[in-house]
Amino acid sequence: MSEDSKLIAFVQPYVPAYRRGLFDAIAARLSLEGFRLEVWHAEPEGRAAARRNAIDGPWSRRIKQRRVSIKGHNVTFRSILRRAREPRVVVAGLASTNIETYLLAADPRVNLMLWGQGRNFTASTGSLDAKLEAWLCKKAQHIFAYTSEGRDHLVASGVPPTKVSTVRNTTDTADLRRAQVSATESDIAEYRSNLNLDGKDVALFVGAFDAPKRLPFLFEAADLVAAKNPNFRLLLAGAGPLDSFVEEMCSSRTYAAMIGRLDSVELGTLSNLVDIILMPGRVGLVAVDSLALGIPLATTKYPFHAPESAYLNDSNSLWTDDDPISYASEVDALLASPSRRSALSAAARLEGEEFSMEKSAEVFVSGILGMKS
Repeated sequence: MSEDSKLIAFVQPYVPAYRRGLFDAIAARLSLEGFRLEVWHAEPEGRAAARRNAIDGPWSRRIKQRRVSIKGHNVTFRSILRRAREPRVVVAGLASTNIETYLLAADPRVNLMLWGQGRNFTASTGSLDAKLEAWLCKKAQHIFAYTSEGRDHLVASGVPPTKVSTVRNTTDTADLRRAQVSATESDIAEYRSNLNLDGKDVALFVGAFDAPKRLPFLFEAADLVAAKNPNFRLLLAGAGPLDSFVEEMCSSRTYAAMIGRLDSVELGTLSNLVDIILMPGRVGLVAVDSLALGIPLATTKYPFHAPESAYLNDSNSLWTDDDPISYASEVDALLASPSRRSALSAAARLEGEEFSMEKSAEVFVSGILGMKS
């Protein structure tokens, strides 16, 4: 490692659009200390590519990566070891499936830090995976956990508390709120007219069209809601490997419309017409969007939510039993109760004020530069 280096590098498989604000904020904060940021990433592949949300930034540096399947497990290799000896710090993902991370961890010339969930919230973890990640944590200089739950798990597993920071994983809440409050009446009216939302109870799904989001569950429950409420309208914003399924389901339902991916300005503008966000499957960073926009999110007691689901609780969102009938019944009841939605919305908006890219960036930079976080 070059001790005089002013370079900080993050390693990513690719950069999704929701990470642009974070890396911009980290780059800006590092520049105040005389450092510069590079994000080493490749192009998305497979299911990630189907989401069509990859972006580049001024900090982007392209790398090559290979994915292979070994006994049913997908592993990734990025040839960056020689390159990783130059930056002051390399921040890589905390995952047992990234082969190059082991090489970085074993090389004393690389100052490695890790970031990630802290434990696998979205699937069952085998004992080997847990042991491999524990070894990586032991070798790393510092670890950035998405949430306090992930940090607590790492500390309970033996990682020294001073070695772990909580970044509170977030989207660009400032952009979302700015778009929401600055939307003009004509902008809102255009959405209302084009999407046939006048006088409707509007529900929004926003996220990847993939299996963990449980789209068949969503449509089964939505059919039940629509059967009782003729004013019900469901908008599905996103993209993914299940595009064709969503398109087919929407084409046979007068209450549903597939509207494609939304950027922060579009989501913020449309949010002025949305009564509830429906996410019966995996909840991740959409939890932050819900809080930032003050729109109640309805989900289920699904066992494999992402760690950000912990931001939600009974005071700011709706949690139901994990079956379509229960979900539909409670969603229908919430749509029929403006006062309850208003209370949930107020609580969500208040908690949403605690999230920002700048706060997360400050935690990253403090840990990277050895400051008190």
